[in-house]
Amino acid sequence: MNSSSPIEEAVEAAAAYIEFQRCADGLWRDFHTLAGSSSDWVTGFVSYAITSSDLLKESILDALKTLLYRQRSNGGWSYNETVPTDCDSTAWVLLSLSTAPTWKPSAIRRAIQYVKSHCDASLGGFSTYAVSDRIDRFIGASDQSLTHGWLGVHTCVTGVAIQSLLVHGEPLRSEIVHNATSYLLQKREVSGVWRSYWWKGYGYSTYHALRALSMVRALNIQEARRASRFLLSRQQEDGSWSDGPGEESGVFSTAFILLSLLLFPDEEILKAAERGISWLLQCQNSDGSWPTVPILRIPPPMIKEPESVEEWRLNREGTGVIIEDSARLFTSAAALWALSVFKSLTA
Repeated sequence: MNSSSPIEEAVEAAAAYIEFQRCADGLWRDFHTLAGSSSDWVTGFVSYAITSSDLLKESILDALKTLLYRQRSNGGWSYNETVPTDCDSTAWVLLSLSTAPTWKPSAIRRAIQYVKSHCDASLGGFSTYAVSDRIDRFIGASDQSLTHGWLGVHTCVTGVAIQSLLVHGEPLRSEIVHNATSYLLQKREVSGVWRSYWWKGYGYSTYHALRALSMVRALNIQEARRASRFLLSRQQEDGSWSDGPGEESGVFSTAFILLSLLLFPDEEILKAAERGISWLLQCQNSDGSWPTVPILRIPPPMIKEPESVEEWRLNREGTGVIIEDSARLFTSAAALWALSVFKSLTA
């Protein structure tokens, strides 16, 4: 008799779907842009998300070994093999590598230095691209001023970058961690959440900021509760969350808001989380994936504040667009992650 719980069955079905989507070279690919589909970045994210479930261990190890061979000479990884290296992709690969045996310490050291080179000394936050990455040359920009937005510091990248350094032994009180922590605290909105540069809504960036700050013990419980209260107040009647007022509920936003809340669980949060988990279970597709909506935001490269863009094109190529993960890998991995964390807290 199968005694698995609904959550365990959903996680196993999601893992089977994600495994089926893995390409012949061992990597996962998703999102469609002018630069093609993402490989290294997506594989780093998916691999790390899956480790929350304790499933697909061999597949993850195989994917990470492939990523090691794809590390660039400057120590970084990228969106895919044709795009210049970036801090966010490298940070995600570093996070994933922290869950595996240390096969090549020199690769880790070079990647750490690459991530650190993207910390803005004056602001404290981390940029997606540095001038040395030459993203301007790649996109054909005639002047670096045309890429100021992509070269700027981003909260969604900073939260992940701090985590990637800490899991590889960066001291909690190091200068680079202190400065990045200060940057995140300055960027927190009155409600207690963080807006993203590359993502629609605030779920993704809020989770990674809260997790980074909790890892460095820079948030007391009262400050953490401020974000929790706001997130709880935005829960829909069916248990889900949306990216903002008037927006339809989304699996990606619901998963990351659940992950944010579960960082500081109490009785009220667990009750709300149970409703959110039930919503995720109800909308899982029969193939184990979850339905997706446009989630990845690609601002024009000169734009520093994405909120200033009045109209975004959906699922189109170019910039000024918000696109979905057409293979549903980011969305499904995020949902699997939230379900696994909730299960571990309530088992």
